[in-house]
Order: sequence, then C-alpha cells, then structure tokens
Amino acid sequence: MKRILLAIICVCVVSLSVFAQPGRGGNQRTPEENAKRMTERMTTELKLTPEQVAPVDSINLVFAQAQAKLFEKANGDFSSIREDMQKLSALRLEAYEKVLTKDQLDAYKEMMERMRNRGGNRGNGGNGGNGNSNQ
Repeated sequence: MKRILLAIICVCVVSLSVFAQPGRGGNQRTPEENAKRMTERMTTELKLTPEQVAPVDSINLVFAQAQAKLFEKANGDFSSIREDMQKLSALRLEAYEKVLTKDQLDAYKEMMERMRNRGGNRGNGGNGGNGNSNQ
C-alpha cells in the first residue's frame, strides 16, 4: 500500500508540469475531467460500493494526469509512448487490484476491451484524429 501511495505521489509531482504548459487546443478534456468520467463509468458498470469510489477516483486522477503527460511527450507520435502506456496500464491494474473485487476486476478488463474495440473513449467531443465515427 505504501508503494502505491508513493507511486501516486511521484506521478502527481511529475504531472504538475503538464498544467504549466500553454493552453490545450480543441475540445480536449482535462485529466481531471477524464478521471471523473472514468470513475462515473466504473461506478455504474462495476457497481462500486461507496467505500470504493474515493480510492478508485484517486487512482483514476493520478493515471489520467500521467497519461496526459505521456501524450504531451509524444507530440503526436503515439507509437513512441506505446511501451510507457502499457507500463502505466499495468500499474493502474495493480492499483485497482487493491480496491476492486475479482468480479469487478474481470468486469473492468471486459470494459476496457470493449473500449479498445470501439476505438477508445473519445465520445463526440474527443480528438480522435482518425475521422472514424463511434458506431
């Protein structure tokens, strides 16, 4: 648990530099907005208990901020951060394992697979960049 908290704190400190950068273009959501949307989705789909919501929200915020930092680093070349994103996803899953039940973890993995198959969680206002619609 201490290791996870230390990792969360480190990611928060590193991700603070994201907010020091010039304004965000287009209709992109902030990491905080992304984390909130993910927590809401997980609360509904995974049937989180009230005790699980706060830790899941904290995990989502830390990882949304870290992901935003990686996207900024990529500067449009997302293949350059693929390995880092995979490591980040593994760390996030490890953090969820401390909070979610086995059934909820299985449902989370299925939810993520559906999102990958649909092309992510771009929504109508996202900046997918490939012109495909979310059917």
